[in-house]
Amino acid sequence: MKKTHTRKPMSMDLEHIGMLHSEAIEQLDLMYTTLEAAEQASDTMRDSLDDMSANHWDAYMDVIHLICMHDEALSSALKRYSTRVGEVQEAQGERQFSLHRVCLLFLLLALLRHHRRLEHIFKLRSNPMSDYFQESLTMEREHISNLITLTQKLM
Repeated sequence: MKKTHTRKPMSMDLEHIGMLHSEAIEQLDLMYTTLEAAEQASDTMRDSLDDMSANHWDAYMDVIHLICMHDEALSSALKRYSTRVGEVQEAQGERQFSLHRVCLLFLLLALLRHHRRLEHIFKLRSNPMSDYFQESLTMEREHISNLITLTQKLM
């Protein structure tokens, strides 16, 4: 008789998750800077900065994929918002940032704040308020998933 094994959830290495969120923050910050500079630039320079922004978004999505490998709750939240992490979407034509640049900047700021919040919460895990933080983590994951989906649609 074959014995079935139940899959044990991987325990989270909080230091590693924190480092991944730091990298996500870094990529979003770089993307924000290039989008903001592109707002003031013209022609070829703006196109180059838009390409850099797209590269930072792709790097950010790679980091999100790594986070989801360790954080199953974030992965399922992303799936609920119909984003397939790790799935490369081929752009039809060129990405046009100029139409949605201001909205993208605000979405990036929101993503930055949520990642900083998660990074902060993961550092406080041994705190007496751990039940509150557990609920807060769920909410932050949902918000990040929703913001990623909105940003992805604009791009």
